[in-house]
Amino acid sequence: MELSPNNQNEDRKPILTADGLVQTSNSPFEPTISQETQTSNGIGTQCQLTVDQLDIEILPIIYDVVRCVEKDPLENAVKLRESQDCNHKIFELQKRFESAREQIRQLPGIDYNKDEQLQRLELLRNQLKLKQQLIRKYKDTEF
Repeated sequence: MELSPNNQNEDRKPILTADGLVQTSNSPFEPTISQETQTSNGIGTQCQLTVDQLDIEILPIIYDVVRCVEKDPLENAVKLRESQDCNHKIFELQKRFESAREQIRQLPGIDYNKDEQLQRLELLRNQLKLKQQLIRKYKDTEF
């Protein structure tokens, strides 16, 4: 734990850079999150979502909306009821879209643009190569 410029405790994790050095300051890809920020925005209390955990099922509701719009009843009372049902299904679809947007915003790395993501991917690949080389080196070393 180290103190930030505004005298709050922060976790600074050691990072293996592409050239094999250990860096203890935060990189631009891992922003500093103070304990105050963690509790205020819910990061500390909620685990990070993965793409596999997303619950985005909109196709059945879209199907229901299309089916509802295709119906063309002749009686006015039935038309009114069908119109209300259709409005309700469209409202459900809007809620699902909003839920999907919220879930997508919680995905890690979504706030990076494509170039930053590619740069991070390259950095991680270099780290993987270095770690694999170290593992091979230690396996080949006899004690």
